[in-house]
Amino acid sequence: FASMDETEFQQVYKAVLNVLWNWILFRKFSSLEEVENVAAHLLEFA
Repeated sequence: FASMDETEFQQVYKAVLNVLWNWILFRKFSSLEEVENVAAHLLEFA
């Protein structure tokens, strides 16, 4: 990452967030609270 320019880094960062959001959207959770906790945790990185 250190050798990437800002544009390259932003593209990778966005791609990683998209993968994580898709994982959340298509995963089965045991409760709504668990979904909200996972989503809130992910938003801390956005």
